[in-house]
Amino acid sequence: PLQPPRTGRELLTDHVTAMVCCAAMDSAGASPGLDWLDGPALLFDGVRRGDLAGPVLSLVEDGDDGPLRGWLAEVGVRPEKPVRLV
Repeated sequence: PLQPPRTGRELLTDHVTAMVCCAAMDSAGASPGLDWLDGPALLFDGVRRGDLAGPVLSLVEDGDDGPLRGWLAEVGVRPEKPVRLV
């Protein structure tokens, strides 16, 4: 069966997550990974970080950027550094 169309919030959540992953790879030494069950994963020193969804949802659904800013600081992403799209 066909999947229902994705909502604007679902698309925004995916795009914010993608930008955070790009920034983490660009400035904090993260690397992309693939989990056989969950799909794409973000790795720091070879360890999967599965705690990004909550802070992103807090930003998208509640407009609260505090959890995401805390997550970025915890993993070493510098928010003032632009993301390179190569």
